Amino acid sequence: MSSEKSPLFSVQTMPRKEPARGYSKWLLALGAAGVVGALALLAFVRKPADPATSGIFCDSTFQESGYIALPHKVDDNYFYWFFESRSDPATDPLVLWLTGGPGGSSMVALLTENGPCTIGDNLSTVRNPYSWTNNASVIWLDQPTGVGFSYSKSPKDDDHNEVDVGRNIYAFLQGFLAKHPKFAKNPFFITGESYAGHYVPAAAHYIVGQANATSGVAINLQGIAIGNGMTDTITQIPYSAHIARDNGYVDLVPAAEWAPLKAEAVACGKLVERCQTNTSACAEAMQFWGERVLSPMLSYSNKTGNQYDIREDCSRGCVDHASRITAFLNNPNVQAKLGVADVHWEEVSMRVYADFADDFMKNYVSFVRDILAHDVRVLVYAGDADLMCNWIGNEAWTKALEWPGKVAFNAAAERPLLVNGTAGSVRATDKLSFVRVFEAGHMVPMDQPLVAVTLMNRFFHNAPLDQ
Repeated sequence: MSSEKSPLFSVQTMPRKEPARGYSKWLLALGAAGVVGALALLAFVRKPADPATSGIFCDSTFQESGYIALPHKVDDNYFYWFFESRSDPATDPLVLWLTGGPGGSSMVALLTENGPCTIGDNLSTVRNPYSWTNNASVIWLDQPTGVGFSYSKSPKDDDHNEVDVGRNIYAFLQGFLAKHPKFAKNPFFITGESYAGHYVPAAAHYIVGQANATSGVAINLQGIAIGNGMTDTITQIPYSAHIARDNGYVDLVPAAEWAPLKAEAVACGKLVERCQTNTSACAEAMQFWGERVLSPMLSYSNKTGNQYDIREDCSRGCVDHASRITAFLNNPNVQAKLGVADVHWEEVSMRVYADFADDFMKNYVSFVRDILAHDVRVLVYAGDADLMCNWIGNEAWTKALEWPGKVAFNAAAERPLLVNGTAGSVRATDKLSFVRVFEAGHMVPMDQPLVAVTLMNRFFHNAPLDQ
């Protein structure tokens, strides 16, 4: 079980500007939370002498880290850390990972979830046997502008919505593939979790829109995968309270309060609908969701309180994993090894969260419809102990999605996900798949690493997901 705690409850950074409208301090923490989700390693850190020079640095495969400048921006530099596949880089898929937030650094996922290493004692790197690089070459990207090690010295480069995100990621990929042309023809996938339920479809939508471009590198996009994402807010928000009881883990509200709470979630959904055409309603929807839907579920039981994993007892506080990662990535020797600019790394940028405040409740399901129309495969998976982006809402939007394959998808039999026994359930057609992962919270690769890497390997190589 992971120890998941909103990093914004412990990280304090000053935004460049305040959100366009008033959000409670509690809700700022909650919203950005979708976020990086849980971190946590140790409560204290022993500083090593040279963590970047003692032994293998993260992994023995080819790796590269640095910056790609975005040519359409004033001074925008996107940081990435790339590892070639441990298996066959020449033919294995090329994968892009995006952490959510908005404002979460993908370096967190690399070092705690699905990357080739984790951080061990004395800030040494420890090989991760469940890395997604076992059978794929993977790029972990810090974005939007101002997240992690990515930076710009010009406020004109600040991003505010998914149009910005899609354009920027496309520009980054053009730069990366121009630098590494040998990967241009490899099958390419975009993956991410949480608020990346916005980012991933936005990037893919922009890429398929450039299919007939007369210049630049053609991107061989084959699929996208979203873990515990927030994508179709209109469908998902009304299902927020469905997980409060009969979830197999813990009752989050008394039986008598369940129906009224579900009614509150439906009412919040009406505000989300208004938000799509009236931005002033977005702040109201966010406030309503946090204070009248999520908060009651977090405060009822003294055996929970973790919106990322309802199995975890946070009545005496959750363990904070962030300190070790922060110390590692801000170590001068590590930064020299990574080739980063003079940037203090933080797991979440509150400035970026503020810039995207009005984007949180926007709906991006139309992007998924467009992606499917371009024959790009879509996988949506969700750990079933997550409260923030729960599996019920994620399943609901995949079933409600209007596309030519809707009838076939809804008629598809639910089959067991088999990974050393039954690890979840699968509903799939040749283009769209939904997977519920048992005994996992918001961050499936952290809670169920073997299940996650097995599932992704099947998806990347277009094998049956249930096996």
